[in-house]
Amino acid sequence: MRTVKITRRTRTAMALLAGAALLGLGACGTGTEDGAEESSAPPSASTDDGAQETEQDADHDQASDDGGSATGDDDEVTEDDEGASTAGERTRIMLRTDLGLDGSTGEGALVLTGDDLSALLAEPFGGTADCDAELVLEPGAAPVDCVGPANFDSTEPTQPWVAHTVMVPAESGFQDGSRVAVLFSTGTALPEAAEDLLDEDVTLTGVGFGSTFGMDPLSAEDVAGSTLGTLTSEFAYVPVDEMADWSDVTCEDGLDFAEFETVDCEATTAEGESWDLVVAPGTYADNDQGLLVGIDRTSGS
Repeated sequence: MRTVKITRRTRTAMALLAGAALLGLGACGTGTEDGAEESSAPPSASTDDGAQETEQDADHDQASDDGGSATGDDDEVTEDDEGASTAGERTRIMLRTDLGLDGSTGEGALVLTGDDLSALLAEPFGGTADCDAELVLEPGAAPVDCVGPANFDSTEPTQPWVAHTVMVPAESGFQDGSRVAVLFSTGTALPEAAEDLLDEDVTLTGVGFGSTFGMDPLSAEDVAGSTLGTLTSEFAYVPVDEMADWSDVTCEDGLDFAEFETVDCEATTAEGESWDLVVAPGTYADNDQGLLVGIDRTSGS
């Protein structure tokens, strides 16, 4: 390649000398018919394949052969560029209410063995999972780290999950008490801004509204309307539509599903009772996107 470039430059120099000689001869003759001076195109040299190449193009080729960029700027991939592909990952959840346990026998708190907990996580995906300890089914129990499927298309255990003991309304009504359930969340810990969901007095339910729900941030009014829809839905994880005559919900703030955190809301019934709520994004791994709603069963007034 070096020899080719030298040959091109030699041809270019010869072309320039020839052009200068012609201009000198032209100075002895007459001008153009309209008296304007003729302008010439940039000098060019013919390559071996017959294509025309200007001197500027030859310099560009020389720079390329030397490993440089035509603009002088090298393309670089920074650590920030590599990290951008994982930015904005949402916390996904699963609320499992049917634990397959008989709470009427045995002494002390119920537990889910590591194998049973793994099966509970893997079952919706039809895959496999691995949880490294048993989960004690009582409020305030330590969470358990698991590895399970990332989605329905990849059922191998590659996604970190955490299992938490939570409470859901008793079958006779949240006013009467609660029962244990398991909340799985992706990542290595439940975000601190959502820890209200683990309160022993908060009973959880939720429902999915659609695959595009929560794609854009929800206003306080949107959250309130969807929360009322959750409380009155017969398709909720734990239906509470007949546990109270829900009539209205107000919320203090909106929700951005990019952040897994709770907002405070208040629900009122047709009888004038009010109940404190905590509401979180329902980015369900096994359902449409919706809301996760916690009812503080001690707050009725």
